[in-house]
Formats: sequence, structure tokens, C-alpha cells
Amino acid sequence: METRPPKILVIKSDVTELKKVEDFLINIFNEYKLEKKYFNKIYLCISEAVLNSIQHGNKNDLDKEVSIILDCNDEEISIKIEDEGDGFDFKNLQNPILKENINKESGRGIFIIKNLTDTIEFNEKGNQVQFKIECK
Repeated sequence: METRPPKILVIKSDVTELKKVEDFLINIFNEYKLEKKYFNKIYLCISEAVLNSIQHGNKNDLDKEVSIILDCNDEEISIKIEDEGDGFDFKNLQNPILKENINKESGRGIFIIKNLTDTIEFNEKGNQVQFKIECK
């Protein structure tokens, strides 16, 4: 199993920076010759987590940053996303598919990530999420 050095991208807390995230991931896929069939799933999870970090974690504060660290080997991709916010209580997330939550405009990002990844973890503070996706 080939292990590669982690790739790191740091962006400002601005949704327009998502283009940099997409380009970052495209470059990694090209450099490591990863199968394209995994791109959309991985990009969706990363973009949801980054949006949460920008909007909820850093509260769109342009003086704060979001870091994305991506580790990749032949079998899986591990992604760590961290913001400079106060964190959140990840132990009490509402289920967005329950009837009382279905019409709410937020609350689906973590749900999507949990359902598309193989593992997901948060740091104790709640300002960092790490997840893994198999790509073999």
C-alpha cells in the first residue's frame, strides 16, 4: 500500500473559495490517478463540511480560515476539515429526515457526510471533522 504525504489547503471563510477546494481535489485525483467514480462523493462530503465550517463555524468571518488536510493511499482517502469557530455540539444533531425537521433549510450536511463516508469523527470542541472514504 503506497502512502503519500498529506495535501493541505487553507481557505478564507468565503463560499467563493469552494472553487479552490474543487481545484484542490481535481489536482489530487489527477496526481494520484484516482478513479473518477469517487470524485463526486468525496467532493460532496468535503464541500458540505467546508460550507458548515464557513457559515456555522467561522460565521462567514473573512479573518478566519478553514483548513483541509487530505491523506490518500491506495485504499482510502482521509479528510480532516477544521475551522476557527467555537465548535458545536455534535452529540445532539437533529435528524433532518424526521417529519418535524424535513422543511428546515439547514441540518443536512452532517447527515449527508455520515451516510456517504465509512467513518466520521469530531474533535471534542466540535470545530473539526474527520472522515474516511474507501476508494478501492
